Amino acid sequence: MTTRSALAALAITAAAISTACGGRPIQPWEYQPRPMADTLAIFEPDETQPSLVYEQVYGVFSGLGRVASVNRKTGLPPALNADPFDEVVNSAWFTNRNARDPLSPDGILRGPQASEGPDQSGEVTIWSIKAEGVTPGFWIEDAAGVRWILKFDPPENWEMGSGAEVVATNLFWAAGYHTPENHVYYLDPSRLVLDDELDAEFPEAEGMVEYRVGADDPARELTMDVFRRHILDRYPTSSDGMIRAMASRFLPGAPKGPFDYAGLREDDPNDVIPHEHRRELRGLYVMAAWLNHVDAKKGNTQDMFIVDPRSPEGDDAPAIGYLRHHLLDFGSALGSGSVHPHNPRHGSEHDFDASAILLRLVTFGAYKRPWQKMLPYPEWPPSIGFYSIDGFNPADWRSNIVNPAFINRTARDGYWGAKLVMSFTDAQLDAAARAGRYSEPDAAAYLLEGLKERRDATGRYWFRQVSSLDRPRVEGGAVVFDDLWARHFGGSARYEYALDWDDGGIDDEGEVTSARIPLPAPAAGVPTGGDSADDHLRLEVRKVFDDGGRADRPATIWLAWDGSAYRVVGVRY
Repeated sequence: MTTRSALAALAITAAAISTACGGRPIQPWEYQPRPMADTLAIFEPDETQPSLVYEQVYGVFSGLGRVASVNRKTGLPPALNADPFDEVVNSAWFTNRNARDPLSPDGILRGPQASEGPDQSGEVTIWSIKAEGVTPGFWIEDAAGVRWILKFDPPENWEMGSGAEVVATNLFWAAGYHTPENHVYYLDPSRLVLDDELDAEFPEAEGMVEYRVGADDPARELTMDVFRRHILDRYPTSSDGMIRAMASRFLPGAPKGPFDYAGLREDDPNDVIPHEHRRELRGLYVMAAWLNHVDAKKGNTQDMFIVDPRSPEGDDAPAIGYLRHHLLDFGSALGSGSVHPHNPRHGSEHDFDASAILLRLVTFGAYKRPWQKMLPYPEWPPSIGFYSIDGFNPADWRSNIVNPAFINRTARDGYWGAKLVMSFTDAQLDAAARAGRYSEPDAAAYLLEGLKERRDATGRYWFRQVSSLDRPRVEGGAVVFDDLWARHFGGSARYEYALDWDDGGIDDEGEVTSARIPLPAPAAGVPTGGDSADDHLRLEVRKVFDDGGRADRPATIWLAWDGSAYRVVGVRY
């Protein structure tokens, strides 16, 4: 069996949308995904290159296409890789962490860091320079031979980009996404040396001029004096001569280009689920909104080819391995826009926002987005930028470029993402803020307040879209569950429920005031959990709030009788 055919079994979940076409939907207990099934060995693919123009145009038309394609009766199709309990299994895309097994605050503070940052115990070699672009920087090889990318903060907003990058990295990693190892790092310029083959272009009065180490023309020779004049001298130094930077360690493996937020990667046989229908990419919307990661686009992702140790040796032998999918470049998260602070518009509109433009046109400019009503903008710490609960709408946050996975999200995807966000405690968020190593305590306090307030707003919205009754299980002849709304926001335990097992004669509904719903003993001769829906007991539970409101959707729990007890075999929120 080929890799593609072996994994094609996962695509059976596409039948979950067959109700729109009149077919029988796949039941939760019929899909049993295998952990890490997308890491089977494949031949090494070629590297791809992103196209920002294509991504922007595609995003606009995919947004319009979503409106046109949504089925009026069934809505958006469900995510195709949700397991029987409406979660995702560990994979090359996502590894369950904090929401499943809470990390310590120290674990959040450290994040994905496997080292203490670049080794400056000896010479640090500069082997590539990026002098142009919005975030100039350079690549180094440290004293231990490890390669890193260094990026610097805008001088007028010192600490902003590096702090945002590290704080956001640690939180995305702790949630479960694959990220680089990023550090707030203090560079010792006296340790720097230039690689013998280094060249770079720098802006001069006559335009861009190329410099090279060892050039025959002394006026074009790249020396440390030239490097300092064009790169280092623009940044402030500490009292001991250090320069603050963000150091990002090269990801393990061979880079193969970014991944798309829609479609499949054709040269990856492991890739069998369209990306816009992956739960972890749809649910990423909620994490991105919380952290104001407005630059969540294809260009800020990276596929890395991880070589299988069983690969044949020899230069002509094709390497085998698998692709691991990473998020990267969080310098435009939280209050940072990389080279300038965010303002209230960022996260409220796309760069090209067709709906906002149309509304302004038809109202002759009278229509105002919420961010426009916040003028003049409030003040914020220069090292943080604007990051606040003010103007934040968890249901209508928008990335810079329309993201196909985000616009395909359903309430179930949003709830899954909200569970990631709400898994972070105050103590964990305090540790995350400390990872930014801000010199001003007021800056860290401002960031922490924004993290907590936006977290709680996220939970309050998404936990009302579905009945947030987590981890249903059978204990003592009853279904019990964790009420996430009550855990995080308090309130009474009140639920409406309905039980149905037609073949066994069970048909019951009512209301309870505890997170415990007794199950009747099946009569003799009832089905024992076969293949059809009639062979399973279905329990629907809807959360009732203290204000009299009800969750928009009930939690549906399927149970099977094994001859002596019930067991939960599937959940859909």
